[in-house]
Amino acid sequence: MKYYIAVYEKLREIYLSQGAMENDLPMICPSLRMYENEDLELLKPASLLNDEQKKTESILKKQNISYELNSVPISAYFWDLNVNTALFDIYRDILDHSNIRDFEQNFMRISVSSSTVLNDAKNADTKEYKNYKKYRIAYDSALEKITDHLSTFEDLTTDEEKMNWKDQFLSMNNLKELAMSEWKVRGSKDFIEKELTRINANSDADLYLAMSRDAKFSFDSAERTDINTFSAIHDINFIPYDFMENESGWNSLKLNKQEMETLYLAAKNSNQNLSAEILSIDYDENGIESIEVDYSFVHLKRSWFNKNFMLSPFFEWKESKPISDGVTISDGFKLPAITKTMMLIKNLKIILDSSVSSTDVNDPNKLIFFGPMIMKQQLFINKNNNERFLKVVTDKKMLQSDQLSYLSKKATPQTVNIRIPGKRPQIFESTTGDPVIPVFNTIKVDRMKMGTVLTSRQTFNVGSPLQVEPRRPVTPLPNPVEPIVPKTIPTNIKLISAIFVPLNLPIFQHLSNVTFRIIDNKNNEPVYKCNISIIGTNSNNESNRIFNIESDQSGSISQNLPIGDYNISFRIDEYAVLEAKFNVPNTNPLTLEYKLQRKQIQFKSFFLIGMICEKMPKIPAT
Repeated sequence: MKYYIAVYEKLREIYLSQGAMENDLPMICPSLRMYENEDLELLKPASLLNDEQKKTESILKKQNISYELNSVPISAYFWDLNVNTALFDIYRDILDHSNIRDFEQNFMRISVSSSTVLNDAKNADTKEYKNYKKYRIAYDSALEKITDHLSTFEDLTTDEEKMNWKDQFLSMNNLKELAMSEWKVRGSKDFIEKELTRINANSDADLYLAMSRDAKFSFDSAERTDINTFSAIHDINFIPYDFMENESGWNSLKLNKQEMETLYLAAKNSNQNLSAEILSIDYDENGIESIEVDYSFVHLKRSWFNKNFMLSPFFEWKESKPISDGVTISDGFKLPAITKTMMLIKNLKIILDSSVSSTDVNDPNKLIFFGPMIMKQQLFINKNNNERFLKVVTDKKMLQSDQLSYLSKKATPQTVNIRIPGKRPQIFESTTGDPVIPVFNTIKVDRMKMGTVLTSRQTFNVGSPLQVEPRRPVTPLPNPVEPIVPKTIPTNIKLISAIFVPLNLPIFQHLSNVTFRIIDNKNNEPVYKCNISIIGTNSNNESNRIFNIESDQSGSISQNLPIGDYNISFRIDEYAVLEAKFNVPNTNPLTLEYKLQRKQIQFKSFFLIGMICEKMPKIPAT
């Protein structure tokens, strides 16, 4: 874990050296957060998507990823996914429970009475103002019906139901457009709103009203409009906007062993936004000579979010939980900070020294980790300089597979010591044959969840998208457990692991050397660097394994596999994904050939190693 921390520490230093803002708060992401190219592309505003199919997909799929990237931090020591602290849910509550509505109503009583356009000689609404209200209500009603209709889409199962749903939606959308037209023509919409703008542009109170209205209107519009922008609260404008398509904003970084040791010690000594649990996990990473990686700082911009109205002296908040104090990051505050910038890495390569043998790398009874990231069980050699290196697994489907979760749990368990006041020490049985040691309410964390600080009732399903829905009430998380002060950790406990983690499973007995040959279906040319993911489908322990390898320059690669059935998939840029099944009937050598079809697809994967958060100022300001 320490070299993973070292890479984060280097990126933190680079970001801060580039002129960070005073309230910027870099935080490490200690669990596996991987996004594929299409995941992040779906978060773009619909106006930036040229493909109509992608526009439709974005409406239905981007919600899960948006919940992740909009998770408000509740710890000063790390950032991670928390669906209970989504920014849009918190922002909605602030808009609904602040004094905006009351302030607007009271202010309008005074403003309307002074306008001859809105108020007649008898101190009543003018005909134009009455019509404005009438047709605005009709338009709001049309929007409400569309919103209710959209919420029924996920319950549809048949194509006929979906077709009927679409026809109903088109009819409702036409009625909404008609309501807007009537509001403009018969309701004097532009005329009345021009007058409202005029009378609300004279004082600080007017400015607060304008800002709060703008914030509420932007958010309401994102929630209640037609299907193309219904999910606009999940839209994110990325800067640089094209980091997914090309190398814009990307930089290369290489760290040798000495640099990483220095960086890790700097992080450990400063203890800035790193919990004691993470820092206390000591890996045996002696086999790593250096790290190569590409990195980018990608800024997140949300068109609907505006904090300025909350800074006005007219803003009031009377709920029991304060919004923020400008200092503390915890779940004791409604909105202590927001996510601002992703610290992304890609093309990770771990350069190995001569002490690591190819047998260690290719051992099917081990898993290879770099922090929370899983590496391919295949040794690669750079022919130009003879560097021996590992590559990271970038197949999201494999990372989410049941087999990988199963194997991670069977790997030598890691322990995170969390002292909970008032609780007696618990003793857990050792699965490795080592002496049993007492720990304080220890939570055993598998390597897929490595580094995540967990409370006794909080678990993150690492790498898997969560099925969540907006607008549902959520139960607040329990108060987080205070991080351990190093001196409270018993001195006889040392959390040690290697990047090569043995599996607690029977050794393979019956193996076949299977050769996979991948060629282009048009010209029969070999396909180099094709990513091959193999997942066993039998129930027995021996063949229920995973393998992630790449084809060589001849388009071939061999792997020893137990007898059994397997699913296999092939992914490489410029080719369509190919998925198939195969069987290893006996221990005889087996050669399998697969043909890939060319298609304009780019498979890019990005790992979130840290998040730059922006601390909110003290709100309310008074």
